[in-house]
Amino acid sequence: MDKPPDTRVYVMSHTLEYVVSGTSYMRLSNPQVSKSPENVAMINDLFTKFVHNQKGHTFSALYNAYQESSFGERFQPYKSAIKNIHADSGGLQIVTLGKTITEELKDKIYENQAKWSDVGMCFDEIPVVLTDGKSDRNDVNARYFDFDNYEEMARKTGRNIKRQLEIFEKNNSTCKPFAILQGNCYDTYMTWSEQLLSEVPQGWHERIGGIAMGAAALGTGPLEDVKRAFIASQIPLRNKQGKLHLHILGVGSIRRLIPYLIFCQNGLYDHIEISYDSTTHSRAAETGLYFMGDKTIKYGREWSDLYQTFYDDIEKTEPVGCSIKDFYAILNSGSEKWKESGGDFHMWLRVRYLFVLSSIRNFMHRVDQLMNDPEEILRFTGKLKLEHQFRNLYNVKTVEDFKRWESDQYLGGSMKSMAVKSQAPATLEGLFG
Repeated sequence: MDKPPDTRVYVMSHTLEYVVSGTSYMRLSNPQVSKSPENVAMINDLFTKFVHNQKGHTFSALYNAYQESSFGERFQPYKSAIKNIHADSGGLQIVTLGKTITEELKDKIYENQAKWSDVGMCFDEIPVVLTDGKSDRNDVNARYFDFDNYEEMARKTGRNIKRQLEIFEKNNSTCKPFAILQGNCYDTYMTWSEQLLSEVPQGWHERIGGIAMGAAALGTGPLEDVKRAFIASQIPLRNKQGKLHLHILGVGSIRRLIPYLIFCQNGLYDHIEISYDSTTHSRAAETGLYFMGDKTIKYGREWSDLYQTFYDDIEKTEPVGCSIKDFYAILNSGSEKWKESGGDFHMWLRVRYLFVLSSIRNFMHRVDQLMNDPEEILRFTGKLKLEHQFRNLYNVKTVEDFKRWESDQYLGGSMKSMAVKSQAPATLEGLFG
């Protein structure tokens, strides 16, 4: 299959939507911020200069309708500078906290989504069986696909979406639910989609805003990323314009986006619009990360020349407004500590936003470079020692093409896989074999 890739560039019609999550790190909903005209004006100004309608991107924000139920209302002052407000259902967090997801709780979350958001993630069922009662997101060895019950789980997810739409209808809301699809292979994802849609009245199908491809029952390796990206192209859901909106969950690196960008370039995604959410950049000042060039730079709390590099990079777009000494101090101080030292909260907030938004803007810019240059993607994947695999991905246009590409990966073992098992181990010892 190693022939010259068909790299017809369709990408000028693709504008990606960056959805910032983890907004609590940005104090976006903090009353001290969202109810201050001065702070709101500054943030909207910085949104506009750094991330609002950047080349190749729009910018949106996400909150958790369970844990952050007040955020939707507090996001309203920023609506002029963000495209959409996304509201996660919070289902995972509810379970993690040991709470029970009741129908009453679901309705309360749907009401919140209806009132304050443009996009509302559905409550999805997870078709996996845990072998020891618990499993970390990336621990694919402690679970297996629940083949016996996944169709009923898909139908239950569909009933959740039907109820979600009923609540939206009652509230005259324009919020659109997004369906989360689960599966362990091409066939099970497609069956999940069919069973889910069978529970939603046909006339309401076009009111479903889009889909997200869940990873819990498939796996989280680079090979599984490519699988989800291809399978999404085959999902039959369409809006009035004949488009499918695909939301990519939890994008922390450029690498995660590569298969999606290739499918934009080779025409497979002609009918697909893409959004993706990320917490990596919103929490960057806390975790010591800054995206610049084509990589995430890790920096420490001790002074280094990297702080000057970041400062200068920000100033290419907007004056920081304080000395490099204060810039360094603010990035290494909580707001209360800064104020106790005689510092101004507005300046603390400004520096934090400049830092985060500059990093996001740099990420958007790099994605746009790759989106518009297939050869640049191949150079990037060459650094990952995966150029051959991604070069061949350009030739994938059909299910048969993909199955051949997938078979090559299994035979060569060249692209890392972290797959969830398709069935239970034959014996308990099989878990450790």
